[in-house]
Amino acid sequence: MILHGLIDDKNQLWVTITVAGNQKQTEARAILDTGFTGEILLPLSIASTLDLIPAGVGKCELADGSISKQKIFVASINWGTQTRLVTVSVMDNIKDVLIGGGLLHGYVLTVDFKQKQLIIKEPGTDDPQIVVVAKQIRKKKIKRR
Repeated sequence: MILHGLIDDKNQLWVTITVAGNQKQTEARAILDTGFTGEILLPLSIASTLDLIPAGVGKCELADGSISKQKIFVASINWGTQTRLVTVSVMDNIKDVLIGGGLLHGYVLTVDFKQKQLIIKEPGTDDPQIVVVAKQIRKKKIKRR
């Protein structure tokens, strides 16, 4: 799976995802926030329209150091060529959808600020040229031993 995103004029990383609840779904632009350790954070205004499956309440530490209780739900998202079940945190005082490190774990992010491009790759979907170079380097190391 390879997913393409973009970088805006504020150097924020954006990707488009589809989030689905029990009966409804919506397409949303989301910011990649590596400081957020969860999977998805939705504004209440979006989450309330999706009929999400409740999963409980969790506590999290916000960027300002304060502790916040968040409602936790389960949803499915279209993530490149895959459909994944994810844990969704919901807050009423935010306006943007966030994708956190929990969803990005195990993936390779390539960020090109000059070209304003973002590429998210699933493990095993490496660029063939990079794989060839890596194999050549390994062969050279093996021969030297």
